[in-house]
Amino acid sequence: MLKKLISNFKEFFLIIKNIKQINKDKPKVIFFSENKAYLKYAYLLIDAINKKYPNQIYYVSSDFDDKVTDINVKNIYIGKGVLMQYFFLTVKGENMFLTLTDLDNTIVKRNKFIKNYIYFFHGAVSTTKVYTSTAFDNYDTILCNGDYQIKEIELREDLHKLKKKKLIKSGYPYFDYLHLKSNKNEVNDEILIAPSWNNNKKQFINENFEKIIDKTLKNGFKVRFRPHPENLKRSQIYLNSIKKKFSGEMFVYDDDPENYKAFERAKCLITDNSGISIEFLLLMKRPILYFDDFDKIHNNQIENFKDFESIDDKIKFKFGTFFKNNQIDDLNNIIEQSIINFNENNDEIDKFIDKNFFNYNKTSDFINENIVNILR
Repeated sequence: MLKKLISNFKEFFLIIKNIKQINKDKPKVIFFSENKAYLKYAYLLIDAINKKYPNQIYYVSSDFDDKVTDINVKNIYIGKGVLMQYFFLTVKGENMFLTLTDLDNTIVKRNKFIKNYIYFFHGAVSTTKVYTSTAFDNYDTILCNGDYQIKEIELREDLHKLKKKKLIKSGYPYFDYLHLKSNKNEVNDEILIAPSWNNNKKQFINENFEKIIDKTLKNGFKVRFRPHPENLKRSQIYLNSIKKKFSGEMFVYDDDPENYKAFERAKCLITDNSGISIEFLLLMKRPILYFDDFDKIHNNQIENFKDFESIDDKIKFKFGTFFKNNQIDDLNNIIEQSIINFNENNDEIDKFIDKNFFNYNKTSDFINENIVNILR
């Protein structure tokens, strides 16, 4: 007990010391990460910035195991709770990159010492449905995946007379990262089941996915179940019950921060509203089955976007196969038929990419060429 108390005191004062060091250095760039699951979205941004501004990046995380291996990047652990609040209230620097939404509306506050708060997406989805109405209001700069996000953000700015943000036509860096990492020739003999997290559900997840996992296993498929990072934070007890219930050689519980290996091994994806479907379709060009049971709407002002079709829905209706709760017993046929019917029409998918996303697979080049404009 005493040893643990002493260890906690040491950690507390070390974190305070690290925060003071950041404030003394006032670095060019600070990245903040909640945990190691989000590092993959920042890799290419960090790499591009590091080329232009070596030794001027601090990578700050609430997760002790979340670190960048590049020796030119300084890793700082700040924990959670009070120390994290203290960090955001006092930190000094020029540019801060975050994937956290609702800046200044939660315990994560803006302060006058940071000149430029920059948001980068960890999903290729629209801003209109799965985020709160105020999710991006308090950022200075946003790296946008496609023109759809620019139109959505600008509409909200106009409706609520908000300060105009700098909207950068960067594209989605994670697409580049997936292309670099993934091997499309890997043996794909699994069904990937990856539900979204949902704030409107008791366990923050659609519990009918238990039935889907059970039926898929009974039909002889190998199942890889991949929880959303938000469920790993909010629903660990429930997820542990799923892991225990289905343990066996045909069931893989996958909480690896990286998801490209899961993509490689999947013959198809079953999801409901997760942005993983966009990444899987565009990268792997394989079938997606949508459990059409419960929509995910976190925006209480969704009616403002009634004339907009979200990019999520565009992909669902153009490329997806749908099934409902009363069809789960027939899931074997639905899976097999979706694989047979899926027309791997590269031209159609490629046309969709060209029409809807900036700098697909070339976002790194754009960041390298425009980093001075992005940063202040």
